[in-house]
Amino acid sequence: MTTTKQKVLFELLAHQGEWLSGDELATDLQISRESIWKAINALKKKHHQIESRKNLGYQYIETPMLDKDVVHYYLDNRLVDDVFVEQEVTSTQHLAKQYLTSHYIQKPVIFAAESQSNGYGRRGRAFYSPATSGLYFTIILPNTTDDWSQVGLLTTSMAVVIAQTLEQFFPDEQIDLKWVNDLFINDKKVGGIITEANIELESKSASAFIMGVGLNLTTDNFPEELLNIAQGINSQVKVDRNQLLVTLANRIINTYEHRDIPTLLAEYRHRSNVIGKRVTLKLGNKMITGTAKQIANDGGLIIEDENGITKSFTSGEVIKTTVFR
Repeated sequence: MTTTKQKVLFELLAHQGEWLSGDELATDLQISRESIWKAINALKKKHHQIESRKNLGYQYIETPMLDKDVVHYYLDNRLVDDVFVEQEVTSTQHLAKQYLTSHYIQKPVIFAAESQSNGYGRRGRAFYSPATSGLYFTIILPNTTDDWSQVGLLTTSMAVVIAQTLEQFFPDEQIDLKWVNDLFINDKKVGGIITEANIELESKSASAFIMGVGLNLTTDNFPEELLNIAQGINSQVKVDRNQLLVTLANRIINTYEHRDIPTLLAEYRHRSNVIGKRVTLKLGNKMITGTAKQIANDGGLIIEDENGITKSFTSGEVIKTTVFR
């Protein structure tokens, strides 16, 4: 059931940039002027910036916070089962995994948070997740096929979709991709992706994929240990994070459901910041050094060692890259 506050918010969003008088809102929504006034005040207390002017009425400006109602307004809700937006969580990945212990999903479910106290990427590495300047979310994608041939391309393909979307919101920036899941600008990490499978023990198959995304958008105050390796995309650009979340979610879900995954491999290769460089791949306790020759058709990293032997790796982490001189 839609509340009065939500009705007023949705009407203001539908006319964003326009002035709506209290009488117009009351007439359109068929509620009293007093109810409009109470709803406006309640929205302002929730950090919605709404300008009020005598003889003009109300105009919606923005909200600096992630807001579930705003997300629902912009999102194609036919695509998802549910959306959760929280203030501070351990990590959105944890929320998604907990959800799957008691829910069977048929459509994607989205979890987003203003900040994370224990955000993490591949191999459990911590991801810095401060409030208001980043975007941290997880999408549960139900596994609708027994064809696992494209699973290795899931993260690489979504990295391309995310990079393309970010460049629309930050038109002066170019996003590079470090195999397999990191987003880079000027040799510094600005975001990462982690994809985990929810395994059903009885069938020994994945019922869903849990894809987490962490992005430092306008973050400019990093801990000292991260100053040389991480940055925000651009601290000078004003971004509507609710619209960015919705745009990313829509594109990720559509790409996944329409099986466009293999078609994005060429773009991933084009954006790769490791191809042609001397790399060190950490594979468990083993270090493999050689030249990154190409991204394989299954998303693996093809490395040629010092003896000219070429091998493709589908796991591991590139911990060092060197440009040949």
